[in-house]
Amino acid sequence: MIFGAHTHLYHSQPQDEAEVTAAEADLGVEFPADYRDFLCRVGAGAGPDHGLLGMAELREWAEDLNPAEEFPFTAADARRVHQEWRDSVRDPDGGWFKGIEVRSDLPGCVAISEQGCSGFTMLVTTGELAGSLWDMDEWGWMPAHADRSGSPGPDEVIDLGPTPTFEAWYDAWLTESLKRLSP
Repeated sequence: MIFGAHTHLYHSQPQDEAEVTAAEADLGVEFPADYRDFLCRVGAGAGPDHGLLGMAELREWAEDLNPAEEFPFTAADARRVHQEWRDSVRDPDGGWFKGIEVRSDLPGCVAISEQGCSGFTMLVTTGELAGSLWDMDEWGWMPAHADRSGSPGPDEVIDLGPTPTFEAWYDAWLTESLKRLSP
């Protein structure tokens, strides 16, 4: 079984377009086309970690985030943190990579997937990084990546670059999940 699948059981529920539009209006943001289309056609549920949050959960988690305010990181921050992460992955003696160590309730983003253990995948909704995904946990923030289907090691994650999109992130999860589930 894939990590987190016990939560979503590989089922997705298409989100009503009116509900997605209402969530955008309530939050004061516009979702990227790839994410919005996915929600309406495929839906919330099956996805990385514990799956994609539906509109009710997304709104609940967004209450303290101020998604319409400016996201504080820049493309330069994304490139720097991404390179630091790549360097740490290559270092066999490297410790746990923390990313940018700041508070967890940054403005300009919404949680779209719960990773577990206080971690979330966040969709940036404002600023020059709007539309990119970031992993956030109690240790810090970094551009999102995807888990590989193989055993843990230096190649345990898929590098999605410094500004990963929803489509790239979800596609990587789906491809790797199918590898694991195939005989």
